[in-house]
Formats: sequence, structure tokens, C-alpha cells
Amino acid sequence: MNSPSVKAALAASFGGTLLFVFLVAFSLTVAHFNADTMPNLPWFPIPVLAVVFGVTWWCDKRWDIGLRTPCKVPPGLLIAFIVFSTLAARSLWVLEKAWHGDSYAAPTGPEGVSPVFAAVYWVAISLALSTSSEFCFRGIMQSQLSRHLGLWSAIGIVVFFNTFAHPWESLWPRFFAVVAILFAWGWLRHIGGSLKVCILTHIVVVMGDDVLFWLTGPVDFGQISQPVLVITTVVGLSALAVSVYLSRLITGRQSK
Repeated sequence: MNSPSVKAALAASFGGTLLFVFLVAFSLTVAHFNADTMPNLPWFPIPVLAVVFGVTWWCDKRWDIGLRTPCKVPPGLLIAFIVFSTLAARSLWVLEKAWHGDSYAAPTGPEGVSPVFAAVYWVAISLALSTSSEFCFRGIMQSQLSRHLGLWSAIGIVVFFNTFAHPWESLWPRFFAVVAILFAWGWLRHIGGSLKVCILTHIVVVMGDDVLFWLTGPVDFGQISQPVLVITTVVGLSALAVSVYLSRLITGRQSK
């Protein structure tokens, strides 16, 4: 690999990660400043989403990171791959949580805010952080690294940086599940072609998880019975097998 490729790979890796950290810090700082000063009037989505979407649009214009690229896969096949790969990763997530005896509850908004503010916070921050993650990692980083290092090296590096960009205190009880879902999304970025697919998938998965745990309440995974864990393992392995089959079906259609 020549010197320009090394420089481009390093710039994409560290530049994408630093940009992600900045966007997350900006989004949360503005949101919590709004919560502290005007807890009944959520104005923060305007500057937060303007910055996140504006930077995403500008970077796509500058480097063509896939935002304007049309999806290359029939919607039905792509949705099936998303559903089964997510189910496989989430099964691993449950098993890891059970192994560590960890519990989980749906996230809540800032303390002392109105119910309307809390609802707006959930929607806006989910949109902002999911978009920032996909734009920086599957957009800037994976697009640039694929051009200079090849697909698998690019996905591996993106998974590494994206994994350790998560809050460390909550990462270890779900480490392998995070790696699994990020690998699936890296592959989704490749086979789908469009960054919009990854952004929408990330948003739906994050918000869907929140709704599920709001409905079920806090779950102590350390108390899950052995038969349920066995069923979870079988479901996860079956979903993984279907995901691999769908992936091969999609790539086979694309090679024709």
C-alpha cells in the first residue's frame, strides 16, 4: 500500500471517529442545556438536527459517501436480511447479558423535564446519534477505506473504531453483540450500496429496542431460565444461517 493510501486510510479512520465524537457531544450538550434552562420547551432539535443533517449532506457532496447512491437490492430481500441479521445479533446480546448477570431498562430523558420534552428528546437524539454513527463510520470511514484497503479490511477497521466509540462502562456486557451488529451493518452498507439504508436501519433498531423495553419494563437477564437461553441460542443460530443464505442470494444476484 502506497503512502497516499496510508494517509487517506488514517485520515478517514481518525477523522470519522473525531467527527462522530464531536457530533455526539454537540447534540447531547445542546439538548441538556435546553433541558436545564427551558425544561418545558424543547427547541434543541432545530440546531442539533440542522448540524447533523447539514454536515452529512456536505460531506456526501464533498466525498460521495453513499447518501445519493440508490439501493441496489430488491426491498424485500434487503428487509429480510436486516431483520434476520438483527435477530441474530440481538440473540447474542441477550446471551451476553445473561452471562454477565446484567439488567437493562429503556433509556429515559433528562431529569425534571416535561413529558413532551422527554418524547421530543427521545426522537431527536435517536435521529441525531443514529445518523451521526452511520454517516461517520459506514459513510466517511467505510467508503474511503474500501477504496484504499479493500472491503474486508475496511469493515474490520470500521467495526473496531465504531465498537470502542460506545460508552465503555456499558460496552463490556454486550461487546460481542455490538461487534456482530456493526459487522452486519458494514455488510449491509456494501450489499445495499446506499448509506440511507444503513441510517434508516440504525434508527429503526434503536427506537424499536427502546419501545420494546418501555413495554416490558426493566429486565434482569441474570434471572432468565436455562430453557429460555437454549431457545435464544437456537433462534440466534437459525437467524444467522438465514442471514448468510440471504447474503449469498443477494450477492449472487448482483454478480449476474
